[in-house]
Amino acid sequence: MQDRAASAQPHSLPRVVAIGFNKCGTRSLAELFRAAGHPAVHHKIREGRPVPRRIGRVMRENLAAGRKVFASAEDFTFYCDLIYSDGTVSWEGATAFREILRDYPDTILLLNFRDREGWIASRLKHGHGEFAKRELAARGLSDLEVLKDQWRAEWDAHLADVRAYMADKPDQYVEFDLDNDSADDLAARLPAYGLDAAHLQDIGRTRGKKMHPLKRLAKKLNAHLRPRFFR
Repeated sequence: MQDRAASAQPHSLPRVVAIGFNKCGTRSLAELFRAAGHPAVHHKIREGRPVPRRIGRVMRENLAAGRKVFASAEDFTFYCDLIYSDGTVSWEGATAFREILRDYPDTILLLNFRDREGWIASRLKHGHGEFAKRELAARGLSDLEVLKDQWRAEWDAHLADVRAYMADKPDQYVEFDLDNDSADDLAARLPAYGLDAAHLQDIGRTRGKKMHPLKRLAKKLNAHLRPRFFR
């Protein structure tokens, strides 16, 4: 499958942009495309730089400056995990799907989603709670229940907006329910990309695994205390 995708010259294929939120299989989806030979962005653009760029920040700054959404980051076939959340700003790049289609009209939008409450639980655990702490700060909140309600409202609104907007564009729209759809179904919907269903692994789900208490504490401290550079 990888050879077939490489021979198809990935850069000549339309972009595929996952417009589901983070903690919806984004890392696994990025690896699925990479395994098929496609350049992919998952949250960060590394490019060998000491401080990677967040794709969400790139998108947000481009839109504010009147540039194309992916200006300076156009050499990729697959994009996912488009959030930019640094403790002062919380911005969902997935909600810029209209601008993405405006600037890159042949783009295929992939709405990746899962059970909403499971997604919220996963977000709360992300970074051993560090992500939720950042989100609280960015939104000026102190109550996790209020944060969860905001996330629910944003989830419901986003899925409704995407489905309404893409209703007359079925050839450029794919839904992927991580809880119920198979990797074979996803590969079949995107035949030109040579995706091998066997490469879709649940990479990011680690929080439920058994871990020595000291190791878990060390990981939590590292998540909360290590310096972060939000370029």
